[in-house]
Amino acid sequence: MRSVRTLFFVLTFALGLASCAHLSGPAGVALRVESNVPDATIWVDDVLVGTVAAWAREGRHIHAGFHRVEIRAPGYYSVFQEIERPDGGQATLAVTLRPLLE
Repeated sequence: MRSVRTLFFVLTFALGLASCAHLSGPAGVALRVESNVPDATIWVDDVLVGTVAAWAREGRHIHAGFHRVEIRAPGYYSVFQEIERPDGGQATLAVTLRPLLE
């Protein structure tokens, strides 16, 4: 039963990446994300695409156009930003996550 759940998760994650705004090639928009929490996760159009640490150095390419970007980390308030860039554009999001109040 556990292997079925694991396979389901892996397939769901792979399909999500294939259908999201993330591109593997150089076309589209170059997006970099910087944050005070390097282990925070990045969600583009509600699809998990990686961590801040992976996107801070070199960034990644996403499809041109409008996107909703969310930065999440346990123990911190999430930050949402909307970006819209033409093909060949670039964007850098500098995000400061604030700790949750106890």
